[in-house]
Amino acid sequence: MSGIDESATGASHETGRLQKLRDQWRQLRKEARDKSHWAAERLLDKRICIGITGLSGAGKSTLITSLIYQLSHPDRAQLPGFAPALNGRLLGAELYPALDTGLPLFEYPQCLDALTANPPRWPKSTRDLSALELHVHLQGRRLGRNYRQKLILEFRDYPGEWLMDLPLLRMDFATWCRHQRDLLDSAPRADIAPELLAQLRDLAPDATADPRQLDSLWQDYRQFLRDCRRERKLSYLQPGRALLDNDEYGFFPLPALSHQPLAELNALPEDSVYKVLSQRYQAYVDEQVSPFVDSHFRHLDRQLVLVDLISTLFAGEESLEDMRKAFGHIADTFRYGSNGILRKLWRPRIDRLVFAATKVDQVLAADHDSLRQLLGQQLQQVFSGARHRGLPLYCEAIAAVRCSNESARDGRRMLVGHAMDGSYLGFENAEIMAHLPQDGEWQHYSGGLPPQLRPPMGIGREGYMPHIRIDALLNLLLGDKV
Repeated sequence: MSGIDESATGASHETGRLQKLRDQWRQLRKEARDKSHWAAERLLDKRICIGITGLSGAGKSTLITSLIYQLSHPDRAQLPGFAPALNGRLLGAELYPALDTGLPLFEYPQCLDALTANPPRWPKSTRDLSALELHVHLQGRRLGRNYRQKLILEFRDYPGEWLMDLPLLRMDFATWCRHQRDLLDSAPRADIAPELLAQLRDLAPDATADPRQLDSLWQDYRQFLRDCRRERKLSYLQPGRALLDNDEYGFFPLPALSHQPLAELNALPEDSVYKVLSQRYQAYVDEQVSPFVDSHFRHLDRQLVLVDLISTLFAGEESLEDMRKAFGHIADTFRYGSNGILRKLWRPRIDRLVFAATKVDQVLAADHDSLRQLLGQQLQQVFSGARHRGLPLYCEAIAAVRCSNESARDGRRMLVGHAMDGSYLGFENAEIMAHLPQDGEWQHYSGGLPPQLRPPMGIGREGYMPHIRIDALLNLLLGDKV
C-alpha cells in the first residue's frame, strides 16, 4: 500500500508542477502581449504619459478631476477651444487603473463626490503618487467613412513638494549645506525662526553627535519648513517630503561648514555631527529621491506644472522670488528633448513642458492675460539659457473649477461667489500688472490675499463643471495628438 501511496503522491506532485509551469507560461504570454500592445500604442502615438504636479496649494486633484470629467462627458463639456469637442469628434472617455505602474489609482470618484456634495467642498490635497489611464474615444473620418480611434492618456500625479527634492540629486551634503546657508542668512527665512537658525549656526560639524539633540533640531527644522510655507508662501523648501508626512528623515543644514575642504570633512570621525547628518542626507536621496526619479520620470512624455501664482504674488516680493528660485533649481532635472521612434520605447524624454497659473477665477477676466504674461516672464528668466533652447515651453492661466462670477457695483467690476462657510460675498482685488513689480510697485498688492471660495452648487453628475480655459490647456497637452 505504501508503494501505491508514494506513487500517487509523486504523480500528484508532478501534475501540480506541470500546472504551475502552465500558469507561469500563460502569465508570460499575457505580459508579452500587454507589452507589445503598449509598445505599439507608443510607436503609433496612441499612448501619451503626462506627469502632473504643482507647487503647494495649486489644486492638482481638482484639475485632474476636471480634466477627466470634461473628457468623459462631451455632452456636458464646455470646451469650445478644443477642436475634437467643438467638431463633435470627442465621443467620451473611460477611466482605468494604470496597471503597469504599480501605483494606486487616482481617487476620481472621491474627488468628484467632494465637488458635487451638498454643500460642495474641495478634494483632498495630493500627498503621494497616483496614476490612471484615461481612454479617450474619438471619431475620425477616412475615405468618406467614419471610424473610431482611441488615445490613451496616462496621468501620473505626484506632490509638488517632491519636485523640490530633485536638485538634491546633483548635490552632496556639504554642497547642499552651503546652498541652504545662503538662503537661511537672507530674508524672509532669517526672520521666521531666528533662535533655531542660531542653534544651527552654533552646531560644530566636528563635534560628537548627540542623537537626542539632532532629533530635537530635526523636529524644529521640520516645523520651520512648514512655517515658511504657511506664513510666507515660500516654495523652495527641502526636504520636501517633510512638509507632507511625519517620517524621521532627521537631517538639516549645517551653516557652520563654511568653506572647509571636502577631504577634511570626510576625514572626520563617523560619530561626528557632519558624518551622521551626511549619512542621513544620503540615505534620503538614495531611498526616497532617486527611486522616485528612476521609476517615474523615465516614462514621461509631457509635464504639467501647476502654480498658485496669485497667492504668491499677493504674498509679496520675497515669495515671488522664492518661486523663481524653485523654477530655476528644478529646470535642469527634467529630461528634455524630442522623442524619436526608439526613444519612445526605451527612455522617453519630456518633449513639452507646460506651466499653468491656477485659480484665475480669483481675479477679474481682464487680468487673466496679465497673469499669463507674468508667469511667462518668470519662466523666461529661468529657461533662457542655452541648455534649454529648443524645449517647447508653454504657459497658461486656468481655473479647473470656476467659483466666481463678475458683477458691477457703482460702475466698478467685482467678483461674487460663496465663501467656504457658504456666505455670499463680493470682493475686489488689485489689478494684476503684466510685468514683474519694481521696488515701488509692490505696495500695489498689499491689500491681502483674495478670499478662498467654495465650489459652486450643482456641478458634475447631471450638470456642467464650469472652468476657465481648460480647453486651452487640453490643446497645449494634446492638440498635436488629436
